[in-house]
Amino acid sequence: MNIVLRILVILTLILNGVALWFAMALYGQRNLVIDRNVLFRDFTIKIAKTFEAEEPVLENTAANHTARDISDVTLATADITPDRSDFWETYKEGYEKLDNKSYQIANTSDLDEVYILNAEGKPEKDFQGNPVKEGAPLDNALNEVLKKATAQRSRMNDIRVQLTDLRKEYEETIDNLNEVKKQGRESLKTIAAKEEQISTLEGEKATLEGQVTELKDQVQTLEDDKVALQGDLDKVTEENETLKGEVDKLKATIDKIVQQGTRGVNADAMAANITAGVKGKVVRVDNDYNYCIVKLDDAAIAELIGEDGEKELPEIDLYVRHEGVNEDDVVGKIRLKTVTKDAGVLVCDILIDWKQGDIKRGDEVFYLD
Repeated sequence: MNIVLRILVILTLILNGVALWFAMALYGQRNLVIDRNVLFRDFTIKIAKTFEAEEPVLENTAANHTARDISDVTLATADITPDRSDFWETYKEGYEKLDNKSYQIANTSDLDEVYILNAEGKPEKDFQGNPVKEGAPLDNALNEVLKKATAQRSRMNDIRVQLTDLRKEYEETIDNLNEVKKQGRESLKTIAAKEEQISTLEGEKATLEGQVTELKDQVQTLEDDKVALQGDLDKVTEENETLKGEVDKLKATIDKIVQQGTRGVNADAMAANITAGVKGKVVRVDNDYNYCIVKLDDAAIAELIGEDGEKELPEIDLYVRHEGVNEDDVVGKIRLKTVTKDAGVLVCDILIDWKQGDIKRGDEVFYLD
């Protein structure tokens, strides 16, 4: 009895091992089927998106295009309405649309429904006992993709036919254009000969007219020279008066300099009655070329050149400091050169010997007694 039991145990172990081997083998095949199904499903969705969702709208658009003139170019046809090609009557412009909507499978989960299921959720069987696949969601989805692919292939064939017609129309247009250009070149030769004759006659006419008008031109030239000389004389006279005025100004300036003598900058400031305090701000500066432009307030302008600009700009020096610092923190010293009353700005030289740092835009300009 023990021997029989041992044999049964051994057989059971062997069968369990065989069953385990089959289970492992089937597991690998199961994964293969699953991967294949996923790959099939994903690529079916991608392929479906390459098809157009709807048929293009094909309308007769001949009225939007100019038909080709197919009549001969002769003098007899110059005043009659030419015949026109009917190419655009059959041309399907709707095929030119590029932004057509792509087809997409409405419910991608249909690709997982291989069989028709009954009310219990189990596959229905045919008369042979096999699960029914025809009419299942997967079958319907694939048939719809096939329908779109077939329709797109049909459109491609129509487009190929249309391209053939378009090529023929283009070739005929080229032939007609070449013939017209050939005739045009011959016509240009005739026109050139006629124009040469006309040019010769016009040249002779122009020569005669030139002889008639030559004396008139000479008289007019003399009159123009007279007017020009008078203008030059008036201009020289005006320049002479201007130079006299500038000489008088220079003399006055020289007299002023002589009268000032060795008077220092502070004396000039005292004569100008300049009060201490902030006079404006720097609006532009160039530390490389040592000059700056200062925007003055109204009171400073009145002190320097008067309310109506009647006073001359005094030769005084102003101090510069960064905004918000003490009066003792002087960055540099500037000397007044030119003032513009309407704009209220000063052009000043930066005194190199006084520079304690770079003057910046926004710095305060002030005067000390």
